[in-house]
Amino acid sequence: MQFVQLTRDQRRAFAADGFLIVPQAIDAAAVAGLTKASDRLMKSFLDDPAEIQMQLRQGVVQEEAFDQLVSNSATIPLVVQLLSPNIHLHSASVIYKKPQDPHTTEARRGWHRDIGIAEDLGQAGLPRLGVKVCYCLTDFAEPNSGMTMMARGTHLNETPLAIPTGAVDPPTVVDPLLRVGDAILFENRTFHTAAPNLSQRTSKVIIYGYAYRWMKTDQYLNPPDQRVLQRTTNDIDWQLLGGYYNVDEIPQALIDWAKQYGVNPPSVTWTTDAL
Repeated sequence: MQFVQLTRDQRRAFAADGFLIVPQAIDAAAVAGLTKASDRLMKSFLDDPAEIQMQLRQGVVQEEAFDQLVSNSATIPLVVQLLSPNIHLHSASVIYKKPQDPHTTEARRGWHRDIGIAEDLGQAGLPRLGVKVCYCLTDFAEPNSGMTMMARGTHLNETPLAIPTGAVDPPTVVDPLLRVGDAILFENRTFHTAAPNLSQRTSKVIIYGYAYRWMKTDQYLNPPDQRVLQRTTNDIDWQLLGGYYNVDEIPQALIDWAKQYGVNPPSVTWTTDAL
C-alpha cells in the first residue's frame, strides 16, 4: 500500500464535517472491473422490476475483483491516520438503487448513526470507532441521485438529530455531488441516510467499512474466510481481512507500515510517577 499523507486541511475537514471526499479514488479500469463483478452479484435484483433497492453483504469479500479495495492506496492510508493501525475490515456491501417515483420517496428517510453503540451508551460522548469508504461506480452529479446524504457536523451531536417539524432532513443536510471513481469517507457518529434516486439510471456503490480490531465484524466477515486470506499478496491485506483474529495479537503489518511513514500514534503510558 502506497503512502498518502492525510493533510492538515483534510484532517480539519473530517473533524468539522464528519466526512471527507476523495476524488478519483479508483480509476476507470477499476470501475469497469468492479461494475462487472457487482452487476453479476446483483443480477437477480437487476432482473426484478419489483425491487427498487438492494444492499448485498454476503459474498462480497469473496469476489476476487474486490481485492483491490481492501488496502486501496487512495483511501486506506487516510483511514489508518484517522483511526490507527489497529484496524480491520468491519463491513463490506454493494448497494444498488433503481430510479424511483418522486411522488413516493419524499417522506422516506432513515437518519442514523452506524455501529449501533448509541443504543447502549446513549448519544452523548460517543467515540469515533470506524470509518466507511463509499466508492462510486456511477455518477452522482445532481442532488437526489441515490448517494448517501450526510448531516454535516452531527458526529459531534450529543442529542438526537433535530429535524424541523414538517421537514424530512435537518438544516445541515448535504447531498454530496460525486463523479464515478470518487470516494467519500464518513465516520460512525455522522448521521446519514439514503437519498432517493430521481435520476434516470441505477445508482451503484461499494462500501468498505473499517473499525478497530476489538470491534466485532459483520457476520459475513466472521470468522475470516481462509480462502480469501490465502489469496492475499501482502501482509496489510492479510491483517485487514482478519488475519490477526486474536484481538490481543499485535497488528504488526500496519504498525510497521505506519512506523515507516511516521504516522504511528503515540504509545500509551500505563503508569506514571505520583507527585
